Amino acid sequence: MSKRNYGAGKLLLALFTATTLSSVSYPAVPVVAKVAQVSTNFTDIKGHWAETSIKKAAELGLVEGYTDGTYKPSANVTRAEFAAMLSRATKYKPNKVSQAFNDVPASNWAAEAVNKVTALGFVNRVDYPNGFVGNKAMTRIELAKWMANGLAAADSEYNKAQGDAKGDKALIPVQEFFKGTLKKSDYPFVTIAMGTGIMTGDAAGKFNVDAPTTRAEVATILLRYMEAEGKKATDFYGLNELREVAKTGTNLNTFGKMKMAAPDASQYKNVNEAFGKSLKLRSDVATVTMSKMIFVDPYPADGKKSVYAPMFHSDADPMAKNIYPDRYRVFTEYSFTSKVDNLVRLGTLSDQGLAIQIGRPIFDTNIDKYGANYYKRDGTSASSYKKGQGERDMWAEAYTTKSADNGLVPMYTEDGKMINIRVSK
Repeated sequence: MSKRNYGAGKLLLALFTATTLSSVSYPAVPVVAKVAQVSTNFTDIKGHWAETSIKKAAELGLVEGYTDGTYKPSANVTRAEFAAMLSRATKYKPNKVSQAFNDVPASNWAAEAVNKVTALGFVNRVDYPNGFVGNKAMTRIELAKWMANGLAAADSEYNKAQGDAKGDKALIPVQEFFKGTLKKSDYPFVTIAMGTGIMTGDAAGKFNVDAPTTRAEVATILLRYMEAEGKKATDFYGLNELREVAKTGTNLNTFGKMKMAAPDASQYKNVNEAFGKSLKLRSDVATVTMSKMIFVDPYPADGKKSVYAPMFHSDADPMAKNIYPDRYRVFTEYSFTSKVDNLVRLGTLSDQGLAIQIGRPIFDTNIDKYGANYYKRDGTSASSYKKGQGERDMWAEAYTTKSADNGLVPMYTEDGKMINIRVSK
């Protein structure tokens, strides 16, 4: 159950956009801020990537500029400053407010905002055992946590989403995940932030967990949060994907454009049931198992862009605009160990009846910056393996045309059951 009063939500948002900015009330600002009257004519944002967002956020009274006419988009945002901005952005009102932290007394310029966002669940007191320390720069993971906690406090489904994000099959498309520097305890917050579109990784595939949050980023994030607030967790395609993958290792059900074909006793009902089982080869040359399978529509007519698309697909791929508009891309994570002294990876595994989704390299090198292990087309992947050698958690690609009932080449596990995935009619 929500502990918030949501009744005035739409009215407040309308007032944000319709009321003159000079009438918007703000808490007193700290002396160091030296903010000017609300303006969108900042002298230092022209051509900046966040120019439009900064102007919009200023129009809504969420952010302010400085007395010299600048916005300082690259400056860091403190906890107290973000609390003030967020308290203006949220449509929710707490039922009861009290002093949240001993180091934020009533006389503190940000006290009202800090107390409000804490009462609303954005801020968890447990995370700040030594006090709020309002002048400390806000990190990106800290901001993601506030967003995720605030949504969860209003809708229990977001709590469930946070739980799902801890699944053993979690796959979060940021560099820190693949390099092992993203703490598992932070999976839920990054999952919610990325799944709702409130936050994204950068051009290098990094989430920049511990980096301070800039004023440009905050303007953009606040606007995205306002779009997300009040929506159900299940309204977000990307979040549905991340949740399903974390639990099962695939986004097939969320994808919805392909399905398991006519499952019966001889076929798998769900593709993840085959994960971890040895795939059948014509001769005993290797042990091959799958662990994940991700489905991506590179150019979705329905607008449902996969949260995994930036990792697996790029228009820079020479095949992208020539082949992929009419195809679904399927990426499989698998492991294999050679049982012979000279296993030629592509040739032997394919000759042994292994489907193309295991035997085809990924042509788009966008995945490289994420740090994932994948079968490369440039020849840098090992071409042969001695007995006992192999690869672990390597990604390969397949694709199929979007025509109804087309599909991937069927595969079999050693027990004879078939994995048969077709395009939905």
